[in-house]
Amino acid sequence: MSTFDYDIAVIGRGPVGLTMAMSAAQLGMRTVVIEKHRDLYGLPRAGHVDHEIMRLFQKFGIVDDVLADCYPTTEYVWVNAHGETLLEFDWGEKSVSGYNSDYMQFQPVFEGALGRELAAAPTNTDLLGWQLVSFEEIDGGVQCTIARTETVPGSHVPVVTDETRTITARYMVACDGANSSVRHQLKIERDDFGFNEKWLVIDARKKRDLEFEFDCGQICDPRRPTTVLPLGKRHRRWEWAVLPDEDPENLLTDEAAWRLLGALGMGPDDLEIVRQLVYTFEARHAKEWRRGPIFLAGDAAHTTPPFMGQGMCSGMRDVFNLAWKMDLVRRGIAEDAILDSYEPERSPHTEDWTRISLEAGKVPCTMDPVEAEARDQKFRDGWLPPMPDFPQLRHGIIALDEAGAPRHLAGTLSLQRQVQVDGKAVLADEVFGTGFTLLGVGRNPAEGLSDAQKALLERIGAKVVSVGEHDGASARDVDGAYSDWFETQGICAVLVRPDFYIYGVARVPGDIGGLVDDLASKLCLTASDEATAA
Repeated sequence: MSTFDYDIAVIGRGPVGLTMAMSAAQLGMRTVVIEKHRDLYGLPRAGHVDHEIMRLFQKFGIVDDVLADCYPTTEYVWVNAHGETLLEFDWGEKSVSGYNSDYMQFQPVFEGALGRELAAAPTNTDLLGWQLVSFEEIDGGVQCTIARTETVPGSHVPVVTDETRTITARYMVACDGANSSVRHQLKIERDDFGFNEKWLVIDARKKRDLEFEFDCGQICDPRRPTTVLPLGKRHRRWEWAVLPDEDPENLLTDEAAWRLLGALGMGPDDLEIVRQLVYTFEARHAKEWRRGPIFLAGDAAHTTPPFMGQGMCSGMRDVFNLAWKMDLVRRGIAEDAILDSYEPERSPHTEDWTRISLEAGKVPCTMDPVEAEARDQKFRDGWLPPMPDFPQLRHGIIALDEAGAPRHLAGTLSLQRQVQVDGKAVLADEVFGTGFTLLGVGRNPAEGLSDAQKALLERIGAKVVSVGEHDGASARDVDGAYSDWFETQGICAVLVRPDFYIYGVARVPGDIGGLVDDLASKLCLTASDEATAA
């Protein structure tokens, strides 16, 4: 990659672009972020993050910034027009990642913290106030022509100037949103899942402490479906469906905002509106996520209705998945072909979340009173809408059985709990890191591995760690969570990927070597490494 100006050109500096750049920068990759605006957007968009994303914030060193303002949600409730509960999601449980399962947050908080960390990264370059205007593949990489932008009075969208420059990168990752110019220039089509609903969104800052009897959820009223959400500790969000015969432009006035908020008991003494616009909630998936050295990520690759809060989270998972694979290629450990695993791993995962969100969204989006009453009666009778299985990795770089299905625990998130080192209790990633990890409980999991297998682990930067009271233990199991989990799952070792997902597990010590060999067979190793692993 040394012949290129950068290892990765990231198009767009929203949450997905920031995550791509930060993931790559932490791995020492030379990144450039191209963003037409001169600063972060500054207004809220996504409101929800789950425990997996909190674990990612922990890796980036910004979790304390996020926790200081975010709102740990205990429940997500859907009621009908009469206040009867239709659906209730338990969002208050402790997750496998070591955090509450779900949080509501104010997006500028984590974007600001992430931008701060990225600006301090020595291998990252931010080109703010520049826009990608064209690109072409060259010599195994990408040449990008970018133009400086300038702001125009009365418009929040910068315009392109005549000042241009050219940069080159081994890879380009398009994190440029649902209307991705990269996707359009590549002429990549999208599958349309048939959901296109317009909703008015109002975000507001609380002027005083407010109590809400209905705090977080969906009001499934056919007269006007409504969403009520906290955005961290200082802000709130309301969303209203645009009615079939309604002009969306008429909902963008102050009068319309306070009329709708007033019906919920809110007035100008309570709130300061910070954002008011009409969104189209859609569900679409790009038919290709990779074209040579160019990758689509986030909304550029998939758009998801907001009813399960997984749109932004899915995009951040996309690029975290991509970064460690690009790093293996950069370091000469894996062939470029390893990147072909990106779409097969991520696309089914995001499609699952899209279908879950679509099924969930059918409930509040019912506007026919007769259909809504029939829906309510079905819920009273105990009916629940069909939901796909909860997403996990089903393909790619995970341990598979003879039928091609994930082996026990493969493709699921790994456990993170507190461990103790030098008398201090911390979450395990702080001690073990977030590269490849071979973890055992009560014993060193590398005992019995061949020299070649140990060399393979060392080559890919894997840490071999153990939790327990035995000699040589990496850390102490503070509350017995790891030993309990290993016993419950019937395992003696777990091999974890750099993105927190389990590659595979060993049930007995004699299986650990085969697990390492199996990983080696999936990593598209370069010739020198194949010889090392032989």
